Amino acid sequence: MYFPGHTYLFYKPKTTVMKKLFLLLCAAIITDILLAYPISPRPLRKLIMESELIVWAKVLIVGKEKENNKKDNFWERDYALLQVNELLQGKIKDTALKVYFSSEMICPAPGVFFKNEQVLAFLDKNKKAGGYTVHALSYGVKHGLDATAYAVYKERIKEMQALLEMDDSGEKDEQILEWLVKCAEDKATRWEGVYELSPGSDFMSYYDREGPVRKDIYLNGEQRQRLFNALLFIDTINYSDIPLVDIVTGINDAAMLDFLKKGLLKAHTTSLWMSQYIMNRIVLLTADKELEKLLENFEKFVFSYDEKERKQAKQILAAFIEKMKKTGLKHELPGSNDNDA
Repeated sequence: MYFPGHTYLFYKPKTTVMKKLFLLLCAAIITDILLAYPISPRPLRKLIMESELIVWAKVLIVGKEKENNKKDNFWERDYALLQVNELLQGKIKDTALKVYFSSEMICPAPGVFFKNEQVLAFLDKNKKAGGYTVHALSYGVKHGLDATAYAVYKERIKEMQALLEMDDSGEKDEQILEWLVKCAEDKATRWEGVYELSPGSDFMSYYDREGPVRKDIYLNGEQRQRLFNALLFIDTINYSDIPLVDIVTGINDAAMLDFLKKGLLKAHTTSLWMSQYIMNRIVLLTADKELEKLLENFEKFVFSYDEKERKQAKQILAAFIEKMKKTGLKHELPGSNDNDA
């Protein structure tokens, strides 16, 4: 079996000892691969259910632990000292928390901290080293939240904590679905809602080991309309908005197509990969064969680092934009309004 990105030795061991060493080497390589494998995505609902602590805190210090060959732990080579401003879940004795992490990880991405930033952190106790660790790696630290965004997160957290206290029932399921819609409506928590409503729209769902099920099929007409209205308020389309597009397609596809065309005109100047996602949805709405062919050619170069190939990608994108301006909605996609409650 070949795993890209690793060094391999292709030879046939001649002795039993060499065979054992070779097998150990193979085991080490495979272990390394498994440790680097992306984890299942952890949206807000699951973070609340699984984390021991949830804190809104300021990062006072970021440092590295002194190396100790006997106790050196890859996962605990870096630490951050957090000053807790508000405790949202769990119990603590001290408002200053030492949180371990590893800045050396790449895939999956670690939960990291930066000095003087304000973070919403989801933590677990580190039973071996003391202190705490970030729950679910990068999913467990929310960076860049201003006071307004934090207030939204705080409200959603309190709501979910109350829902988790309810006995399992159809009413509880309906309220959780409504909670996901509320998350998706607000730009601060959009991904937290849309990932669970339409996980297949996110490429990270490939790594989800829990068999995600689309919940958008259970949304009623009023909920889908609210999400459609929220979509039309978006000025510049971001990655977390794409699942929202998928959820509400079919409500007003003419307005949707116009929205996507305007979004592509803005995205093409900054992000080729973001343009790809928008182009894909435009092709689906127009069913235009020429646009489809341009998209196929664009996808060959979109992630290339070669300057000539990136130039080709930009030329294809420019041709796509000119063509789409003259292309309208070719067919109505099936809507989901027949599931209205």
